Amino acid sequence: MSSQLQLLSLFILFGSASLATEPSIRKIEFSVYGHTLVHRIEYMPVSESAVAAGATPQAAISIETHSLARMGPHHCLGDGQIMFVDPTTKKKVAHVYLPETSNLWLLIFIPNPHFKSDPNNHLKYLIYAYDDSPKNLPKNNLSFINLTGQTLFGTLGTKRIKLDLGPSECYPVVKSLPIHLWSPSVHRDKFLPALSETYRCKSDHRYLMILFPPVLLGAVDLDVRFLCEAVQ
Repeated sequence: MSSQLQLLSLFILFGSASLATEPSIRKIEFSVYGHTLVHRIEYMPVSESAVAAGATPQAAISIETHSLARMGPHHCLGDGQIMFVDPTTKKKVAHVYLPETSNLWLLIFIPNPHFKSDPNNHLKYLIYAYDDSPKNLPKNNLSFINLTGQTLFGTLGTKRIKLDLGPSECYPVVKSLPIHLWSPSVHRDKFLPALSETYRCKSDHRYLMILFPPVLLGAVDLDVRFLCEAVQ
């Protein structure tokens, strides 16, 4: 399977999981982040399924993203499916299903590479859903989300790490945290340095590093987003 197909399968997982079981109505809290700026889209905070179960309808809520931090929190009462639409045309631009394993999520919006060539059959954004609960990402810890389409290898301080696609395990942080990552070359005959940086961390915070493919075609430096959040 190609790296692009492997990566797309991560998003398909959250789009089709709703077919497996009959979900219950629950309250979900989520924040949002965008690979590129996302604005002028909205969602219904009380879903049709919740209204059918007796909940009171509410007006649509707009969301937007910021390049340096999570935005939110937002809330939704429903069966775990959230649809985002253009507020003017009401056309669906993104969709996600959030399993009952958590009610706290970070939704990462990524431009759909197929949208420009075929907008009638593809949504504008893909959404990667990350379990953002304190249990999954405790304070004084760092987790990676590898969305590069490649398995990465490297070191975190003195610890050797391997980052498969998707979320990693959590790693305790220290005040000064050197991170070095290598990615395979195009021909996969060697590894090239993709990230070499020392990050400053604070106590009573938690950290999430989202790894996107390089901005420039043929480059090796990863597009890295380092999100920090204070935790009580």
